[in-house]
Amino acid sequence: MGVLRRFAIPNDCLSCTLRRTCDFCNLPQPLMTEFNAMGHLTLYPGNATLLTEGQVPRGVYIACSGRAKLSVEARDGKTIILKIAGDRQVLGLSAVVSGGPSPITVTTIELCQIKFVESDSFLRLIEHNSHAALACATMLAREVKTSFDDVHELLLARSSTEKLARLLLSWVSDEPRNRELRVPTEFTHEEIAQMIGSSRETVTRLLSDMKRKDLIRLEGATLVIPNRIALQAIAS
Repeated sequence: MGVLRRFAIPNDCLSCTLRRTCDFCNLPQPLMTEFNAMGHLTLYPGNATLLTEGQVPRGVYIACSGRAKLSVEARDGKTIILKIAGDRQVLGLSAVVSGGPSPITVTTIELCQIKFVESDSFLRLIEHNSHAALACATMLAREVKTSFDDVHELLLARSSTEKLARLLLSWVSDEPRNRELRVPTEFTHEEIAQMIGSSRETVTRLLSDMKRKDLIRLEGATLVIPNRIALQAIAS
C-alpha cells in the first residue's frame, strides 16, 4: 500500500470550480455553508491508501477530482479490483452509515482532491437534515445498483476472454460509435488481471491475441479499438 502523504489546500467548497449539480455539491443554502465548514480539503498523490479493508473508517472521503481503485483481498491472497471510482463519489459511505468496518481498500491512482468529513460530523448532518439524508440515501442506492451491475456482468462472462472484452468496452462506453475508440493504457497487466479475476500471464496472452486479430492496437500509451462491433461479439 502507498504511504499516505497529504497536501492541504484552501477549504472552500462554495467557490470550488469542480462543483456539479449533484449530491453534496448542490445542497441548498444554508446547508451548503454548514457542509463547507466541515472536515477539510486535501490533495493526495497517487498510490495513497484512503480506506483499508477490515478497518473502521474515520469518516467519508469525497473524490472531488482524480480517481481511486476499490479492491478486496480474496481468500487465496490475490487482490481483486472491483471498480475505479471518481467523479465526486463518496468513499467509505456505507461503512460510516452502518458503523462497521470498510469492506474494501481504496487507493488513489493519480493526484486526487479529496473532501474528508469526520464520521461524527457526517452522521449529525444526515440525522438532522432531510436534504443531506436524501442525498446520502440516493448515493447508497446508486452504490448498491452499480455493485449489482458489476457482479452481474462478471458472472455472465463465461471466460477470461469475455471478461477482458467487456472491461475494454466499459472504458469507451461513453465514446461515439462511428469512429475508432481511443483510451489511455494506464493500467498494468497485473491490474487488469485483478479487475477480471484472472492472472497477469493470461491477460498478456489475451491482449496479444486481440492485437493479432486486429481487435485492438497500441499507439504509444494509447489503446485503440478499431472495431467495437467485433469486440462486442466476443463480449457477448
